[in-house]
Amino acid sequence: MKTTIGRKEKQWRIWAVILLVVIAIAIYVYYTRNVTSAEVVEEPTLQTTTVRKGDIVITAVGRGNLMSGSEIALGFRSGGVLVDLAVAVGDEVTAGQVLARLDDTAVQIQVAQAELNLEQTQAKLETARNAITQTLEASQANLAAAQADYDSLVLESQHIGDQLTSARVNLEQAQEQLIFAQDAYNVTWDPARDWELSIKNRAAALENERAATLRALEKAKDDLEIARANYNLAVLNLDADSATHLARVKLLAAQQALDESLSGATVQTADWSVQQAELALAAAHLSLESATLYAPANGTIIAVSANAGDVLGTNPIITLADLSALQVRFYLEESDLSKVTVGNKVRVVFDALPDQEFSGQVTRIDPALVTVDGTLAIQGWATLVDVASQIMFPIGLTAEIEIIAGEAYKTLLVPVQALRELGPGQFAVFVVSESGELKLRPVEVGLRDFANAQILSGLEQGDVVSTGTVETE
Repeated sequence: MKTTIGRKEKQWRIWAVILLVVIAIAIYVYYTRNVTSAEVVEEPTLQTTTVRKGDIVITAVGRGNLMSGSEIALGFRSGGVLVDLAVAVGDEVTAGQVLARLDDTAVQIQVAQAELNLEQTQAKLETARNAITQTLEASQANLAAAQADYDSLVLESQHIGDQLTSARVNLEQAQEQLIFAQDAYNVTWDPARDWELSIKNRAAALENERAATLRALEKAKDDLEIARANYNLAVLNLDADSATHLARVKLLAAQQALDESLSGATVQTADWSVQQAELALAAAHLSLESATLYAPANGTIIAVSANAGDVLGTNPIITLADLSALQVRFYLEESDLSKVTVGNKVRVVFDALPDQEFSGQVTRIDPALVTVDGTLAIQGWATLVDVASQIMFPIGLTAEIEIIAGEAYKTLLVPVQALRELGPGQFAVFVVSESGELKLRPVEVGLRDFANAQILSGLEQGDVVSTGTVETE
């Protein structure tokens, strides 16, 4: 019994050893075939491509909405009751067309009052002009008469002045004669001389001389009185020159009256009143015109926010849009800033018209970023061209817009992997010769997208260039 059990244990041990050997061999084979071969590094193969001609278009894609070419919000310049609303949303209007009217009863009364006031002031102006004409004629006549009186008195005063001068000379001469006569008379009564004269011999001569000097003295006194009287009379006549002064005063007054007539102060005041009345009438007409709302340009009514009977202020009630020049307001990511500029072509596809593509051009890039859905974005505007007039384009349509930053057709292209950057804006490629050698050649690069680069110079169609280890099509 013990022998049988020992044999069985011995057999199991042999089979276990055999099994372990088989497992070891299997592991060895697996390791040699898989793990070891995976650790062998294969040398990469150099990839090449051929310079070809093709098209390259650089674009930036954004979203936007359709907008009108221009919009004008219209309202009355003054408040009132809306009595007539002549348009509705969708109506096409022309410049000068009546859109709405306010109750203008009170303004009509103001116009009538202003017209009446103007007529009254014009009548006053005409009366003032007639009066000033008559006054002017009278003033001219008075001036002529005063001038004649003055000229006459001036001549007379000159004659009187000559008489006064003559009288003054005569008076002075009479005074001198009186002095001489008095001296002569005094000499005839000189005591020393009388003593020296012989009483007998000189008595008769002295008496005669005394009588002569007395008569001369009396005559000189009389002549002096006459000269003084003539002088006083001349002075009295000269005092009449005050009439000349009075005539001069009258002449100046007449001249002043004429000047006032010529200045037309009264007429000027009346004319100012007329001008004020004209301004008041113009203001009244402006108020009357302000009660009517006109279309300032051709366009389409896209909004109306009032009804007849409403009491309005000056807020806009009608929006007029120019739908003949549609534009798209679009938004781009900040990273696309270098791809958009004024003048870029655009392609637009509206969500409502997915099978139609419209073209246009970027007309404006706003200088400030805007926030769209919590993200900063570039805002721009593009005008659509060649839009079919029969298509209805509701304002606000959403659209996808593709901005064409650059495009080139039938131009030389290489994969961007072939480029080797030598410096900022400077590139080269490895050209593969017929013998398989690589030669570095500078090239001028134009447009580039994520796959291809435009070659402006340095390569020719058919040249083989290396792309490194990257396989390209």
